[in-house]
Order: sequence, then structure tokens, then C-alpha cells
Amino acid sequence: MTKKIYRDQNRDLDVLLKDIETWFSGQGYQTQTNKADETWLLQAAKTEAWRKVVGASRAFNVLIQGQPNDFSVDLSTGEWASNLAAGGVAAILTGGATLLISGVTAGWSKKIEGDLWSFIDQKVMFGEKPKSAQEVAVMQSQSSLEEKLKQLRDAYDQGFIDEIAYNAKKLEIEGQMRASKQSAGTEEKLMKLKSLLDAGILSQGEFEMKKAELIRESSNSELEVQISKLNAALASGILSQEEYEMKKSAIKQQSELAAKIKQLENARDAGILTYEEFEKKKLALLV
Repeated sequence: MTKKIYRDQNRDLDVLLKDIETWFSGQGYQTQTNKADETWLLQAAKTEAWRKVVGASRAFNVLIQGQPNDFSVDLSTGEWASNLAAGGVAAILTGGATLLISGVTAGWSKKIEGDLWSFIDQKVMFGEKPKSAQEVAVMQSQSSLEEKLKQLRDAYDQGFIDEIAYNAKKLEIEGQMRASKQSAGTEEKLMKLKSLLDAGILSQGEFEMKKAELIRESSNSELEVQISKLNAALASGILSQEEYEMKKSAIKQQSELAAKIKQLENARDAGILTYEEFEKKKLALLV
């Protein structure tokens, strides 16, 4: 068995195992995987007929253990488990220990082992980092909205809704998808700005100015969602063109007002405006 330890690489180990599985599949191997706490196990083997030719039911085993910044990868060969998913990783590591301790010694496996280590090293060095909570939330949101689009299309194909209703709802969902991505991007940028402020790279005034810019971007995203709903209402005949234009204009004016008030609040919070100056300017906007 050969083993490598990787530290300070911050890699998504679920993705790493999936990449290795894809690599084996591309080499014509069948695979099976299982996962337990901080442990990932993959087996890869050629067809049963090929294993009989080499004289044994041999399989490659890839064992990943640890956390994104401190993990090990073990390569070995052993017996192909009849059902790795049902047996579980714990059973393999305890009752089936011989599966993992036989060294990679067969001549047929040497080149595969070397190629695989090169692939793993490359993936560890340049692979995908663990996703942040914001990224996971966006992915879940996008997946949910994509499922809604699919269900909407199915409803249309089956004749449950007409084309006008389909197009209207499709416009609304697509607007929500764009807004979700924009909102997540804004949150991530705000966190980076805060870290720059805490590190002393940005002054409080610079931080507040850039924060205001990001909030304006976020306001534009919210505006896009509202306009998408208006587009849907127009497409479905709920609103006339005249009503649509009136409501669209009102929404834009309200969004611009909210953005200007937010800028004033940021200026007040940064000490650029006194409380009295802030109230005076805010009142002028509202009149």
C-alpha cells in the first residue's frame, strides 16, 4: 500500500473522490464508493472476465481520510467487495482489513498506480476548494428554481397550462434565478470588504463607500425581480401595456429613492454627515 499526506491544500474531498471515480471510469473500470465520517472509500476493477484472466479478483482501493486542510490518500489492491455500499466503510476497515493492507505489487497495476498518483497530485494542487455556506445556499436555491422550471415545462407539455401562462411564469422564475446569484455575490463581496477593513487595508470611509456601491448593485437585483414579475403579468394579460409602464416607473422611482437613502445612512454612519444633516437631506428626498 502506498500513502500520501496532504496539508494546507483546502480541497473538497467529496469532489476529489468523484474526480478519481471519473478517472477510473475513463480507463474502463467499474467503480463503487462509500463514505463515513471523514472517510471516503472507492474500489475500481475491470470486468469479471478480465479479472479471471489475471488470475485474481483484484481491485484498486482508494482511501481518503481527514479534513479539507489535512487529509491522506491510500492506494492499494485487494478483493472486490461484493457490495461496498451495503457493507459500509466501517465494515471494510475492520472486518475487511485485508482489503486495504495488500500492497500494490502486481505488475499489471504499476503503471495505473503511477498515473493515478499524478492525477491525484494535480487535483489536490489545482482542484476545487470546499464551498462556502453562501455558495451552498445559492446552489440549493438554483437547483430548486431549476426544478420549478422543469415542472413548469412538464405542466405545459401535458396541457395543464397554456402558452401565455407558461411564458409568464417562466419569466418570473428566471428573474428569481438571476437575483439569487446577484444577492449571493453581493454577500460574498461584503464579507471580503469587512475583512479588508478589519485588516486595516481600507479606512472606514473607503469601506462605507464601497459598501454603498455593493448595496446599489443589490438594489438593482431586487428591482430586476420586481420587473420580472411585471413582465410576467404583462405577458399573461393581467396588466395592460399602460398599467405595466406606470407600475414599472413607480418601482424604479421607489428603488432609486431607497438607494439614495441608504447612501445617506452610510455617510451618516461613517461620520461624513451629522445626524441633523442626514435628517435634512433625507427629508428633502421624501418631499
